[in-house]
Amino acid sequence: MRFLHTSDIHLLDLRGTRPWSFLNKRITGGFNLALRRGRHHDGRLFDAMMTLAEELEVDRVVVTGDLSNLSLESEFAFARRVFERSRIPVTVVPGNHDAYTPSAARAQLFERFMAPFMEGEREGDALYPFMLRVGEVALIGVSSAIATPPFSATGWVGEPQLQRLAKMLAVAADEGRKRVVLIHHPPTPGASKRRHDLLDLDAFGRVIAKFGAELVLHGHEHKCMETAIAGPERAVPVHGIASGTSLSKRQERRASFSIYQPGAVGFERDLYQWNGAGFELQA
Repeated sequence: MRFLHTSDIHLLDLRGTRPWSFLNKRITGGFNLALRRGRHHDGRLFDAMMTLAEELEVDRVVVTGDLSNLSLESEFAFARRVFERSRIPVTVVPGNHDAYTPSAARAQLFERFMAPFMEGEREGDALYPFMLRVGEVALIGVSSAIATPPFSATGWVGEPQLQRLAKMLAVAADEGRKRVVLIHHPPTPGASKRRHDLLDLDAFGRVIAKFGAELVLHGHEHKCMETAIAGPERAVPVHGIASGTSLSKRQERRASFSIYQPGAVGFERDLYQWNGAGFELQA
């Protein structure tokens, strides 16, 4: 299976949104959207990415969170329409912007709209993690998305979810599958800005150290990163990707996506970045 990894696409659609929807944390996010984010992202880049993905005959697209800006129903409905018209299957996990307010998180807006793109095996009634087997690959979707106060974007997985993750990693290993863990927040120390970090990254790391994985993918920091977590036999690669709709001209923050395919041990990777006119393969 060849799959494309993107993140932090921040698709915007405010149609039908009532003014009182902003009487919460969204008021600060709305100002940020108007003053900064709205000029730094362009949803047309995601359309260009999906068109190229079809030309490259990618088997699946994986999005590690922040599909929305303010976790508004209109945004999730728009993202769902975008994914539904794609010829390529899509798998998603939530980011902090997809649980932007306590009310959105409690209502599980992300899960309600994105259910068709979160297929997989689960333990009981738990939504996360879920495991999707595709050929020799097992995609395991983890949620680190929690509602936080203004000016904070931390994440949390939680012990119950980590216990379920451990079981899935063990099962997939017994089946001989290459395991890819999908999470929004970077799970390695020092990878996130202050007030952006995964609060239980040490606990997450202990699960990986004991049960292993072949690859961990994340977004959140809007830049391309390569780090690693200790595994039971060898270090586990941890790759972060820049926003898929970023208009930044900084090398590590230009709109990007990666294409992965299973290799002899782990995965082989091709990185594509936006050059102002299209996505091009990086040497």
